[in-house]
Amino acid sequence: MQKKTVVLYNPKAVFYTMPLALLAIGSYLDPLKYNVVIIDGRLEKDPLPKIFSALKDNAVCFAVTVLTGRPIKDALHVSRTVKQKFPDLPIVWGGWHPSLFLFETLLEDSVDIVVKGQGEISFAEVIQKLINKEQLAGVNGIGYKVDNKIIINPERHLADINSFLPLNYNLIDVAAYMQLSGRKQLDYISSQGCRFRCAFCADPAMYKRRWHGYLPQRIGEEIDELWQQHHFEHVHFQDETFFTNRDRVKGVAEEFIKRKLPISWFGTMRADQGVRLPFEIWSLCKKSGLERVMIGMESGTQQMLDWMQKDIRLEHIFETAEQCIKHDIAINFSVIVGFPNEPKESVSETLEVVKRLRRMSSDFVVNIFYYKPYPGNKIADELAIQNYRFPKGLEEWSDFDYVDSGKSDWLTDEQVQHIEAFKFYQQLAWSKPVVSKYVLQQIAKLRCNKNIYAFPLEKKIVRFIKPVKQMS
Repeated sequence: MQKKTVVLYNPKAVFYTMPLALLAIGSYLDPLKYNVVIIDGRLEKDPLPKIFSALKDNAVCFAVTVLTGRPIKDALHVSRTVKQKFPDLPIVWGGWHPSLFLFETLLEDSVDIVVKGQGEISFAEVIQKLINKEQLAGVNGIGYKVDNKIIINPERHLADINSFLPLNYNLIDVAAYMQLSGRKQLDYISSQGCRFRCAFCADPAMYKRRWHGYLPQRIGEEIDELWQQHHFEHVHFQDETFFTNRDRVKGVAEEFIKRKLPISWFGTMRADQGVRLPFEIWSLCKKSGLERVMIGMESGTQQMLDWMQKDIRLEHIFETAEQCIKHDIAINFSVIVGFPNEPKESVSETLEVVKRLRRMSSDFVVNIFYYKPYPGNKIADELAIQNYRFPKGLEEWSDFDYVDSGKSDWLTDEQVQHIEAFKFYQQLAWSKPVVSKYVLQQIAKLRCNKNIYAFPLEKKIVRFIKPVKQMS
């Protein structure tokens, strides 16, 4: 019997992480029955010829994973073009944006089906229904259209990912992603979900505060086998919160040490998780190759941390930072400023905390973002009641940018200008000392300490030497 083809597409974007969501749903499909083709718009100047060629080979559907923002533009263009050429072929969207905006996404003529949330089981059931020409009524976790009427089925509970087979990285060109990222790095996800209730985040709505993680032995076996194939230098755990279960973290570190894997690794951590992590596990993590953690500290005031339901104490941030210094582990901190009704003093205090952290270690990096309201959380719900205007429809959401600098609905232009200057100077002031930049770094420290940012000549010099890459 001829295999059915399932074509999966990752839209164009300016980041080059491996398409783990597509690998997940593609790897769940039986390779004896399906020919899974993953095409990544980020790797192709024009992906359409490859897409058309793959779809001609007994295709069941064309599926796209879609993040909010610029990826929507490409997803719309490609989906509409595919629908014109293959009008009877079902087009399926999944990923963060369609999951949060299921009904609105189905208003798009080129989209026939939306898979919400964890997609492995739902997508496989959709594929089988399409092949059998059966109705989709019994498939949980999806929305679809029948005679132009939108139907939304019951939600599907988050399944334990330990029941899923390993991701088949042979479905993608691993070397191509390593080349684009500038490092021999493997992107890997070892858990799904998040147990926490941050009021600015969509995770609680998406995962219902559930979390499932691979067992340590499985992680060790899979990373070992993948290293034998690809000889990467670094593993980037793409988990929402890698350090959720400290016994699991200990087990993973022990697996890496036992297997003598010559790699470094990166994981996401909450500040309170770092405080609760025993010295022994910190040491094991370092020995196993832990190079850097990412901590969302979000604010430098306890009042704002409580308001956003972060459920940490401000001192946790510094206590975890001290542990990282003791074990020579770097940190990427993320900070959000410009929340609705955030006092001006709160923003100033947060910037002072950033300075304090940067002075602690040149291995600490702090990225400062402006709050952008995104539905699916408590703060956004309150804004909706106050008639805040969110983008409407896919076209408007395609212009949404999480990290666009210089724009905030709740900060004055003067505040934004001050923060933009601070972002540059704090990065220069406390980065690793470089002889050629010594004078500039000393001036930057003086500016930050005195909060003097007028006439930013140094900024022009540095930007001339090394242009800034756009983030989105």
